[in-house]
Order: sequence, then C-alpha cells, then structure tokens
Amino acid sequence: MMELFIENRIRLINYYLLPLVGSFFLYFYRMNIIFKTLLILLISLNTFAQDGIVRSIFLDSVMISSVKEGFSVEEFVHYVKSDTSFYQGFKNLRYYPHDYDSELTIFNTKNEQVGFLYRSGKYEVEDNILTVRIDSSYDDGKIYNRKGKYKYYTPEFFDYVFFPKDTLTVSKYSKRDNEDADDKDEQNENDAKVIVFNPGSIKVEKSTGNSKKKLAIFDVSMQKYYDYKISQTFYKDSIECYAFTCVMKDSLSSKDKDDVLIRELVSYFDKDNFKILYRKYVMQYDYWVVDLEVTVEVEMGYNNNVLVPEYIYYNGYWDIPFKKAEVASFKLWNKNFIYRD
Repeated sequence: MMELFIENRIRLINYYLLPLVGSFFLYFYRMNIIFKTLLILLISLNTFAQDGIVRSIFLDSVMISSVKEGFSVEEFVHYVKSDTSFYQGFKNLRYYPHDYDSELTIFNTKNEQVGFLYRSGKYEVEDNILTVRIDSSYDDGKIYNRKGKYKYYTPEFFDYVFFPKDTLTVSKYSKRDNEDADDKDEQNENDAKVIVFNPGSIKVEKSTGNSKKKLAIFDVSMQKYYDYKISQTFYKDSIECYAFTCVMKDSLSSKDKDDVLIRELVSYFDKDNFKILYRKYVMQYDYWVVDLEVTVEVEMGYNNNVLVPEYIYYNGYWDIPFKKAEVASFKLWNKNFIYRD
C-alpha cells in the first residue's frame, strides 16, 4: 500500500508539479531576458523591420516654418527609424579606454533607501581586449548578504553590462544585419536590444511575437496608441537639435494601455549630422504576476568627434515571482576617453 501511495505521489509530481515549476522557471528565464534588455545597453543590434508610414505628426511653430523652407517630415522619420548612431555610441563605450564613476541606490517599496553602492575605475583596452577595473568602491546598507553576494537582482545586471568580471573582446564594428545569432539564447538577447537601441527600427514589423510587435512604435497597428511630435530644441544649451517625441495618448482606456510597452520615447538629433545626442524612454510592463516600470535617460557627447554615452540614468521598479519587489536608481558617468584607431 505504501509503495502504491509513493508511486502515485511520484506520478502526481511528474504530471502536475514539475510542469508547473518548469513553467515558472521558463517564465523567470524570459523575464531575465527582459531585464537584461532594459539594462544591457551594449552588444549587438537586431534586424527588426518596421515599414509603417506615420499618418499624423504634430509640428511646433518653428518646424512648420522649416517645412515651408524645405524640411521633409517623411525623410526625418526615416532617420528616426533607421538610426545607428545611438547603438554605435554604446559600441564606442567599450572600445575606447576611459574613466567612470557610478552610483547604485536600492529602495524599498516605501521609497526608503536600503542600500547604496559607489564605484569608480577605468575601462582599459589593449589589443582589443577590455578589462574593467574598479579602483574605488564604497557600499552602505543592505547591498550584500553575509556571503558577500548581492541581495538584489538589479546590481547583478549592471555588473553584467558595465562591470564584467571577465575580459571581453571588443570592436567598434557591429555584426552585419544579415548575420544570424549563434543560438536561440543569443537571438533572444539580440531581439531584446531593440528596446534600448532602436525601438523605432525599420525592421520591427516583420518580426514575430506580440511583445515584439508592441515595440514597433511606428507600426500601423500601434499608431492609434501614440501622439508623435517634431520640434526644435538645444542640447545642453549649445547644440541645435531636432526633437522627436512619441508618447502614449492620455485618452487611452486601461485595456488599450496594456497594449503599450513603450510609454514615452524622446530623441534629440544633432541638426548637423542627425546623430542622437539624447534619448529618454519610459517603459511599463504589467502581465500576469509581473510588474515592471522603467525610465532610462542617456546623454551622449563628442570626444575627438567620436560619439559616446557620457551619462546614463536608470530608474526602475520590478516585481516578479520568487523575488521581492525592487526599486533602484543607477547613474553612470563616463569621462576622459582616450581615442584610438
């Protein structure tokens, strides 16, 4: 009787419990990819497509005058959709040696600070091999557990992106668009990069999957959720720029808002060369038992005429199964770049 009881229990585990646990781990793995996407501001660009023609774009009074003088809205939108300068800037971040300072602050759900980590050091590159050196580090609060490991999920990803423990081979050139990823893992990660580098990429439309479709801010099916605007502004009070803004409509119903992953996207394009000097994006993801709200801002700058990210700001909240909800802000300053061929 006992053997039969044990056998039935094993069958119960095999047929019900294991698939359930497996599905949770699979979902956790997918969320892992999502969070890497939001924090990984490097590696390779994906080949998404997006051919939707934007039917309605608001122009400020200055831009209306520019249109009369020959400014082409359609051509500008093409620049927005096909830009590679932003991605190239992040390639340059690893390719060119420089100094950095960073601050990571962890909050609880009451917005009370519970941990702080400061780091400064250098990105050293020799023979196209990158070593990230931490020269100074200070932590306060509950950043690490008793074993010296992180108590939180968020700092692990920033280490993965900006402070890798192992050396890396770097290049200022990216893979060709027609090169395939080596495996599904890499493809998933590459797919994710479009959120950061090219949420308006001209190759989103042909990708499969509902989540990827929601990233296609210019796709015909997504245009009903957004207001688009082109205006003129100054970047850091010195460089004339075209500002492109894509923001979720205020009038959307709660159901429609669930279909919008990118809530706001702002990009400043240098008038002289159409390179992106500033980008801000706000994302919100609420599905099943997962909540995610993230804001990222990136300030670019020219060093020896090479475009690099000089300041990166992240503020995010996420809550997934088996983990406590985390609220964190991250700031990274990059400076003293050394130009090399």
